[in-house]
Amino acid sequence: MTRNLDPLLKKLTLDIFLYPEKYSTPLSIDQIVADAKVDVGGVTRYKEQLAAGKQLRPIVVVKHPHKNLYAVVDGHHRFFAHVEFGQKNIDCAVIQDFTGFMFHLTKDGWLQPHPAFTKHIRVPILEFQQKLDQSINRELRQNMKQFLADFNRNPEKLIEKLREVIEKSS
Repeated sequence: MTRNLDPLLKKLTLDIFLYPEKYSTPLSIDQIVADAKVDVGGVTRYKEQLAAGKQLRPIVVVKHPHKNLYAVVDGHHRFFAHVEFGQKNIDCAVIQDFTGFMFHLTKDGWLQPHPAFTKHIRVPILEFQQKLDQSINRELRQNMKQFLADFNRNPEKLIEKLREVIEKSS
């Protein structure tokens, strides 16, 4: 007899990694295990953010199939920052692990990247993405201000230009 795994696999989607806030639930730090091979600088940066009162993204954890125990899949640096900051609970997005396979791979560090990879590849990519987002948002805001100023000065001219664009695309 074959078992339909579709309902189980639907629980593990990229959505939980992209938007962990949607799945966030507080867990006691005592219930969470994590591989300790983290970049100390990364943990320090997150600790500084916590000290400044900033809310960190929830970490993604996988639940043990039989115990009330969770292993960190994504967010090792954030987890250790919370631990060092002395917090008792942490917001987590929980993946159910029905076989225990993913839990043990995660707990034993098989899915945790090497600290050098995090420091020299992941962190620079994330920093670049944040700077790019800030730059794009700044430019979009400036363009919108300019558009509104032009529109207020001469709405007929902009409406005519818009009509030209629509006619060309038709």
